[in-house]
Amino acid sequence: MSGEAPHQAGARGRRARGRPAIGRRALFFWIASLVCLGLVPAMPPELRWVAWATAGIGLFWAVLLSLEDLLTPGEPADLRLPPVAPDVPFSPPPPPGKPRD
Repeated sequence: MSGEAPHQAGARGRRARGRPAIGRRALFFWIASLVCLGLVPAMPPELRWVAWATAGIGLFWAVLLSLEDLLTPGEPADLRLPPVAPDVPFSPPPPPGKPRD
């Protein structure tokens, strides 16, 4: 490391390979809103309000979910994995065909 403090090098490394800026849900709504806006010229004039309304609702959710992902520390909520084994007070049943002890 060329003369920089160790905490600076670690922070730069985390930023480079850190979590994505926004999650899959927010990205979906951004893309869906752009598709709806792209369809506005192709819609019949009496039904263009549907494309505008759908794009508006999509943009609303895209902005809210992006803010949630950007302001929440850690990884986005939709990328977190459930626990591998839940804590239960008893053991699981035996596999089929094996007698119980």
